Amino acid sequence: MEKVTYEFEKGNDEVVRARVCDFGGHKRADIRVFFQGKDGDWHPTKKGISISTELVGDLKLAITKLEEAVN
Repeated sequence: MEKVTYEFEKGNDEVVRARVCDFGGHKRADIRVFFQGKDGDWHPTKKGISISTELVGDLKLAITKLEEAVN
């Protein structure tokens, strides 16, 4: 199971995808950089973070604090 919840362009034929997926039988929240291959398909890179869904609230707080710091 994979559900992409949000995606934005990073540049240079790369996108960042926020998604919910199964890994080892466990539901995970994943934010990862994907690149477009010569075959036209999108492929994941090692650049990203995968956390248990229970930690999404903490990730949201971290993003809020980061947004406050850059503004």
